[in-house]
Amino acid sequence: MDAFYLFFTQAFIAVFIIVDPVANIMVFLSLTEDRSTGERKLISGKAAVFGCIVILGFAIFGNFILSFFNITIDSLRVIGGILILAIAMDMLYGRLSREGYTPEEALESGVREDIAFFPLAVPMLAGPGAITTVVILMEAAGSFAFDILVLAAIILTFFITWILFVTSEKIHHLLGVTGLRVITRMMGLILGAIAVQFITTGLWNIYLSLSAGGV
Repeated sequence: MDAFYLFFTQAFIAVFIIVDPVANIMVFLSLTEDRSTGERKLISGKAAVFGCIVILGFAIFGNFILSFFNITIDSLRVIGGILILAIAMDMLYGRLSREGYTPEEALESGVREDIAFFPLAVPMLAGPGAITTVVILMEAAGSFAFDILVLAAIILTFFITWILFVTSEKIHHLLGVTGLRVITRMMGLILGAIAVQFITTGLWNIYLSLSAGGV
């Protein structure tokens, strides 16, 4: 049972930090500043559900996609680790993530009636970094029981995301911009360590594979 708890905790921390709902509170508030409290609650629920469905889809079918394009999981670990490291550096320096929406997308969202799917769910919550992370976690799971733990970690992450978005105004008043940035930087440090682990594991496995092939 200890192995189950440990793996679930590691999976949840990795998914939660890469989805990063805490840092996205400010983005959510800015995109919904002209909406009523009721509309914000509706948008937050839909964004969390849409984002969760997208991530669950890639978690379940990600390995099939890799097989179709003949991409090894270790190659994904390396490039995914580099992408996640870039995101972690943005978090540490308090910059908007490179995988977040562009100014053009933000402008387009201003004229959309429903912004829950785009840009809130995708790419703000379910971005390339999150997709890469869950595919790697599912490969690392190695069994159906551990696969379920990854899926549970994803669902729990987006449930908490919904709660944070619903209470975003209260959180903003409580912590302020400085408090949110401090939390984001702490999460960025952990995410950077996870990214380095992805990269080193991927490179080591690739080296072992090439060495075995050359014998």
